[in-house]
Amino acid sequence: MSHQNSFAVTKASTAAPRSFVRLRAVFFALLICAAGIILQVDAKSQAQNSTTPPKGAPRTATKKRLRLRITKGDIIGISLRADKAKMSEVAAELAKRLGTQVILGPNMAAETITVEFYDLPLEAALRLIVPRVFIDYELKGNTRPAMLGIYLFARDDPDPANNAIVQGSSQALFIEGNTEDTPESVEKAEADDPLQVELDDNNLTIKSKKQPLVAVVLTIAELLGVPGEIKYESTEIVDTEIKDTPFEDAITRLSPNIRLFIRVDLSHSTRKALRLSLVPPVAKVSEAVTSQ
Repeated sequence: MSHQNSFAVTKASTAAPRSFVRLRAVFFALLICAAGIILQVDAKSQAQNSTTPPKGAPRTATKKRLRLRITKGDIIGISLRADKAKMSEVAAELAKRLGTQVILGPNMAAETITVEFYDLPLEAALRLIVPRVFIDYELKGNTRPAMLGIYLFARDDPDPANNAIVQGSSQALFIEGNTEDTPESVEKAEADDPLQVELDDNNLTIKSKKQPLVAVVLTIAELLGVPGEIKYESTEIVDTEIKDTPFEDAITRLSPNIRLFIRVDLSHSTRKALRLSLVPPVAKVSEAVTSQ
């Protein structure tokens, strides 16, 4: 009887430690799970508070300060959106898109601009950007003016030099007359002069009776106060009469070999001549092929 009781006591004492071990194992498992949850929550909170985006995440696009669109055709259109953009950047972008020189005035280089407009003609658009705008053009025959350069100037900037963009390689001087002429003979000679050129408020009157084109070009250049450039020995003869016509139209009528360079002041709606050139005729394609 006593043997059985001791056996029972022994069995009970060995069973108790096994149950305790199991409880400890469960307890540690719960601790590990809880620690994992805490670490996961903490990692999420750190990721939310971090300013550095995780690898592979798409980056937010930086807002552009300058957007420019050019529409080319008979009329050049400009769309521009600028938000505190540097004028140097605007000028560089205009030069690139228009394929021409763009010169900033001394007081405009460090300026910034905020403006927005869409599909405006070139000249109207430029006047919205800066206080003063000048454009140099080359005129010839019945073709559209070729834009050579744009000046974007502040109100206090000095006017650009006449040869800032339009420059020549040579200049001719034409002299005629007699050193022994008297005032009466000069007056009579002027009345009978086969070449008479008058300028009145930017309008030209040209009366030429079978005169060399070279003489006509240099006489007009002298009257306009601009350099006259002869680049080849022309044998053309001018026999025409043009009355009270805007100087750019009158001059380009005389010959397809004349090049007139002008500057347009958009701020004051004025035009002035810069240089007058007589250039060699452009060889026709058929002539070039035949010569080969």
